[in-house]
Amino acid sequence: MTRKLYVDVDEVCDDWGVSRAQGYKMIRQMNERMLKMNPNLIVIAGKVNRKFYEENCYGTKNKT
Repeated sequence: MTRKLYVDVDEVCDDWGVSRAQGYKMIRQMNERMLKMNPNLIVIAGKVNRKFYEENCYGTKNKT
């Protein structure tokens, strides 16, 4: 199975054990942080870039 480029609210809720409302709030905060770092990025409401999510939530940096 191929991994999607974006993490959705269901995955955030499963990973963190939070409600959907809290999951959407976390996604919104991460998207705002990404846009502050680079205003030219494209963000999708309700989803967050997988690489950014994993680096900021798990502290991992994959070289892929």
